[in-house]
Amino acid sequence: MSFLIALVFVPPALALCALALVFAAEVFAAFAQDPARPADEGERGDAAIVIPAHNEGAGVVATIENVRTQMTANDRLIVVADNCSDDTAEQARAAGAEVIERTDPARRGKGYALQFGVDHLRADAPSVVVFLDADCRMAANALDRIVRRARVMNRPVQALYLMAPPEGADAKAAISAFAWLLINDVRMSGMQKLAGFSRLTGAGMAFPWPLIAYTDLASGEIVEDLALTIKMIDAGAAPYLDKSAVVTSVLASSDKGAATQRARWEHGSLNMARKMAPGLFAKGLSGDRKALAMALDLAIPPLTVFAALIAAGVALSILPALFGVLAPMKLCLWAGVIFVASLVAAWAAYGREAAPPEALSGVFGYLVSKLKVYGEEGRRSAEGWTRTDRGDGK
Repeated sequence: MSFLIALVFVPPALALCALALVFAAEVFAAFAQDPARPADEGERGDAAIVIPAHNEGAGVVATIENVRTQMTANDRLIVVADNCSDDTAEQARAAGAEVIERTDPARRGKGYALQFGVDHLRADAPSVVVFLDADCRMAANALDRIVRRARVMNRPVQALYLMAPPEGADAKAAISAFAWLLINDVRMSGMQKLAGFSRLTGAGMAFPWPLIAYTDLASGEIVEDLALTIKMIDAGAAPYLDKSAVVTSVLASSDKGAATQRARWEHGSLNMARKMAPGLFAKGLSGDRKALAMALDLAIPPLTVFAALIAAGVALSILPALFGVLAPMKLCLWAGVIFVASLVAAWAAYGREAAPPEALSGVFGYLVSKLKVYGEEGRRSAEGWTRTDRGDGK
C-alpha cells in the first residue's frame, strides 16, 4: 500500500520541488556578476521602429515624440493603426510618424499588426527592425543601444522592459510592478547568465532584418513575445537581454484594465507552456540546451499559481503522511521554503524601489485581485486579444 501511495504522490511533489529549484536558480543567478557585454561599436545602420496601435489616439503622440528624440536621419517610424475606431492614425501623422492602416476585424491582435508593419518595409528594408508598444517610453540612448547590439550580435536584442504603478495607485499596484520586475529583470537576467539567452518580453525588441523578414508573426497568440522567442531559438538566434537599454510603461489604472492585463499575460503563459514545453523538453533531452532551458523556464507558472500549487501540494500530502509516506510532504515543504526564500531574496536585492516596505501591505489585495484573473471574466478576456483598459474608457 505504501508503495502505491508513494507512486501516486511523490512524482507531482518532486516536480513542484524541481520547479522551485529552477525558479531559485534563475533568481540567484541574477546576483552573479554580469559577464562582459558584447561590443556595440561599429556602424549603427538604419532602423525602422514599428509601433502597433489599436485605439491609442490619447497616448500615441507622447510615444512618437519620445522615440523621435533618439532617431537618426536614416531611421523610419511606422505606426500601424490596427482596426482603430478613434483618431490614432490622424494623431500619429500629425506627430510626424509614417502611418499605415489595417482593417481586419476577424484577425485582431498584436502579431497581425507587427506582420503588417514588416510587410510594409519589404520594399525598402532597414538594417534593423524595432518593435515598441504605443504606451511605452524609451530611456535615453536605449534605441541606439539595442539597434547597434542587434547588428553586432546578429540576434534579437531585448531592452529591459519594466512597468510602473499609475499615479495615485494603491499598494497592490506596487506588488504587481514588483512581479513584473521579477520576471523581466531578475529571472531573465538570471536565465541569460545560466543559459546564454533571455526571453523577448514584448516591447523594445530589436531584430536584424534577415532574422525578422521571413518570420511568421501573424498569429492570434496573446503572448506573441513568447511565441516569437521560441521561433528565434528554433532559428538559432536566441534573444539577448540588454539591461543598459530600458523601456518603461505604466500598469493599467482601472481594476478592469489590471485584471485584463494580468489575465492576458498569465493565461497566455500557461497556454504557451501547455502547448510548447513538452516539445521543447523533447528537443532538450536530445541535446538542445537552449530548448531545455526555455522549457524549464516556461514550466514555471505565474507566482500566484505556483504558490497555490505548493499550498495544495502540502495539503494533499497530509493523506500519504497518515499512512507513513512522508516524502511528498517533505518535498512540498522544501518547494515552499525554496520559493519563499527566492522571492524574499529577489525583493531585498531588486524590488525595494518598485515595492518599498510600506507597499507590502498590498500583498493581500494583490492576491484577492487574482480571483478576477482566474475567474470567468479573466478566462473569457484571455480567449483572444483584448485591448487593456487604461482608464481612458476605450
